[in-house]
Amino acid sequence: MKRIALILVFAAALIVGLVSGIPLSFAMRNAGLIEQGIGWQQARGTIWHGQVTGLVYRGTPAGALDIRSSPLSLFTGSVGSDINWGAPTGRARLRVSISPSSVNLSNLGAEVDISRLDGIHDELRRVGGTLKLSNAAIRLGRNGQCTSANGSAQLDLVSRLGVQYGRDWPMLTGSPVCTDGTLKLPLSGDGQNGERFEITLSTLPDGRTSMDLHVEKLDPQATAALATLGFTKSGNGYTLRREAARNEEN
Repeated sequence: MKRIALILVFAAALIVGLVSGIPLSFAMRNAGLIEQGIGWQQARGTIWHGQVTGLVYRGTPAGALDIRSSPLSLFTGSVGSDINWGAPTGRARLRVSISPSSVNLSNLGAEVDISRLDGIHDELRRVGGTLKLSNAAIRLGRNGQCTSANGSAQLDLVSRLGVQYGRDWPMLTGSPVCTDGTLKLPLSGDGQNGERFEITLSTLPDGRTSMDLHVEKLDPQATAALATLGFTKSGNGYTLRREAARNEEN
């Protein structure tokens, strides 16, 4: 039995050694990424420690990645990688675990400049703001649909907008969720005078993003100001909706 165990350990070590030498560029070319609209200028190193620069998603620059993986994760039936991402849009760190049935993102922390995202209204883009994610986790099924999500998020867009109008409006907070297979991030907050603000960021099935901003109980002056931005009457408040046009991705 000891000899069999030793043989198995040796065989496993040999397999890991062989697999660990696979170039990252080879793995990316054969992973179907190009068919999904993902391109890159250069991929260096192996699948266990490598860097990708000049990332492009559907014609839009997407920064660079540093990837560190553990061959031991193969024994769990999945491939686990620690990834650091950086781009003009922002930065993020996360753990990715890929199995035949799912993709799991965990320990996700990110800071994103929303003025650089698709699907943001031009006036709000000029206001700017930072979206922060912490301790987030997202699970995607085999077909890429979102099956579960959690974590903490905050966005300072509304508070920055309030400064423009001399108002003390709140920082919005929320948590990512999955709705009918779509990843969404609903954020909300209340002002000191009873104002209500709700923003929902969504990823569309084709990879684009959208933003819905709904406000209620604003004073007449603030309501008139937001109307000039394109807000329209909706229920008990006003809503501004924007999604990325296809030409934003080219």
